[in-house]
Parts: sequence; structure tokens; C-alpha cells
Amino acid sequence: MMERRVLADGVRVLVPEGFEADGFLVAFTERAEGVSEDAFRSLNLGLRCGDDPARALENRRRVCLGLGIPNFSLVRQVHSATIVRAGRRQVGAGFEDPAGALGNADAIVTESRLVPVAVLTADCVPVVLADPEAGQVAVVHAGWRGVAQGVLRSALDCFREPAAVRAAVGPAIGPDHYEVGEDVVVAVSAACPEGALTHRSNGRLLLDLPGTVCRSLASFGVRSVDREEVCTACEPERFFSHRRDGVTGRQGVVAMLR
Repeated sequence: MMERRVLADGVRVLVPEGFEADGFLVAFTERAEGVSEDAFRSLNLGLRCGDDPARALENRRRVCLGLGIPNFSLVRQVHSATIVRAGRRQVGAGFEDPAGALGNADAIVTESRLVPVAVLTADCVPVVLADPEAGQVAVVHAGWRGVAQGVLRSALDCFREPAAVRAAVGPAIGPDHYEVGEDVVVAVSAACPEGALTHRSNGRLLLDLPGTVCRSLASFGVRSVDREEVCTACEPERFFSHRRDGVTGRQGVVAMLR
């Protein structure tokens, strides 16, 4: 479980407290207290999902103001296993315009202090990886396609030793709402040492993607995994969910080395 905090303007975030003691800021955003309307109500952080870009940008600014951080850097997420690095010159890349993002990728790693990085989700699994001794932190967008392509392994390969890494896994779609085909299970299982976590209900094949991510991280050698076990599809007032709503906004996870 994570601590739920209220920031300036009422913005709500989930914070894995252990990361703070190790010198990291980590915050998973919720959807309340933004300025977006209709399907994107209200703290939508996505500039490419159909919302008014000016409203989404204001929401991003509210998050940064509430957290007391510079503009965060982003990538153009493409459900891949590609990782990019961010340094001081990349602060705010993609924040105001997706064309200025760090590239097509699904994870960002940084060793630079005061360089906030973020990924956006609306059911996919948001993951933070951090090594306190090495002073490294990464954010990972782990959808089933990215997991199948090996994004978790690729992100961990950026760290010197998986056993020194602690992870935080934020809100994502739970197995009660995530029906998939056999092809998806086969693809995910191929990239995960212990296979995909699934079960059947009323003839439906259901994938536990966040559970699979947590188990895979442990299999790869990560000893500390903090998980927020809440289903985005079950909580319409708190989280955006593409599977539930179709057209919708995006929440995010922001991480920074202080």
C-alpha cells in the first residue's frame, strides 16, 4: 500500500514512502482536481488522447506545482522495450509539446538530480525502479505488449545490480476486468520467467498484468516491490481506464532523484 496525499489545488497522489527516505520523489497521480472536462475529467495529463491541449498542459503544471518540481520529461510511448536516458539538458522534454519528447520509448532512466521523469497510463502498469546507492531512477510504462517485448528486463539492465533496486508498481487494470486472448498470454509468458498470471471466469481468460509484473521483477532479482493493489477499471472517480471507457484521459507516475 501507498500513502494517499493531497497536494496544492486538491491534486491527489499515491506515494510509496520508503522511496523518500532513500532520496527519491515518487508520485502516482489520480484524476481529481484538474481542469479537463467530459471524458477527460479532470486531471488528464495526456496531450495526445483527444483532450484540449491547453487544459492538459494546465493539469501537468498543477502536478509539478503541487510536487514542487521542474517540468517532467516524457517519451512518446509505443509499447516497446526501448529505454532512453535523461540528463539535465532534457528537463521538461515533451512537457509542452509531444514533438519535443525524448523519443519513441517506454522507459526513462536518469542519474541526474532534479530531473523529473514520467510515463502516462490508463490501465497499463506504471513502474518505478530506483537504486539508492547508485543514485539512479527509472519510470516504466508496462503494457502487455511492452512486457512481452521485454521492457522490464531492458529497464533493469540499466542498473548495476537488480538486488539493489527497489520497485514501486502503481494502479493498473486488475484481472477482474482484463480479458485477453491466448495469444496475449503466450506472448507475455515468453518474456516472464514464471509465465503470466491468469485465471478463467465464466469461460473468459483473464490476465493479472500487475501481478505478472511484480512476480517478474522478483524473478529478475528485485527484492523490494511496493505495490498499490487497486484496479483502475474499478475506480472511475479516481483513475482513467481505457478498457472501461474507451476515450479517456491519462494519469501518470513522476519520479525524481532529489
